[in-house]
Amino acid sequence: MKNLKLSLIVPVYNEEALIKQNLDKIVDYLSKRKYSSEIIVVDDGSNDNTYKILKKYKNKNLRIFRLGTNQGKGSALKKGFLMAFGEYCVFTDADLSVDIQKLKPMLGELQKGGDVVIGSRRAKRASIDVAQPKPREMMGRVFTKLTQFITKTRLSDYTCGFKGFSQKAAKDVFSKSLIDRWAYDAEILFLAHKYDYKIVEIPVSWKNRKETKVKIVDAIFTSFRDLLRIRYYDSIGKYEK
Repeated sequence: MKNLKLSLIVPVYNEEALIKQNLDKIVDYLSKRKYSSEIIVVDDGSNDNTYKILKKYKNKNLRIFRLGTNQGKGSALKKGFLMAFGEYCVFTDADLSVDIQKLKPMLGELQKGGDVVIGSRRAKRASIDVAQPKPREMMGRVFTKLTQFITKTRLSDYTCGFKGFSQKAAKDVFSKSLIDRWAYDAEILFLAHKYDYKIVEIPVSWKNRKETKVKIVDAIFTSFRDLLRIRYYDSIGKYEK
């Protein structure tokens, strides 16, 4: 791993309570690796002090971008991935629900030839350290089944916020992504599958965040609508290279 270049993308929205301490954890971890890295934080139009905290954060490997308005996590990720320079590009949620230590096995799979490597909470040897409330867990399982059916892909976990890409896969997928909000995960994995990239799932230990911003009813409606949009966009050729 010594000679690789990593771009770590972190989308954020109203994370003033945790962004500094979690950036400290990321910086500390990466500072001890032998490979080179950059951290790209994309603020999705936060209306709290997140951006002020980011601007004050001092690290030579940190690049900060801001969307003028809240556009959705899909838009923040697209911005980050298209600005990335790394040989491998990984995104992680700002709350570090998957421990940053999982970068090691993820990069290992990318180096072995995986084009897209995704963290899975349902793969063999995965664990849930802090579980979601039952309604959210059920919603996640229904979303997985719907995504498998509508996108014709067969993965165990679409929505875990820990995914890695080779540079080519990242540019191909995110240059064509159109979904801004809840179903962005399904879209990028649909595109990776459509473009015949090798997708590898790795088990992760995951902890639920109690202070979730997810509104269940809105998420259900928007997710289903956006899954149908993926099929529609594909049918009219919007995803063609």
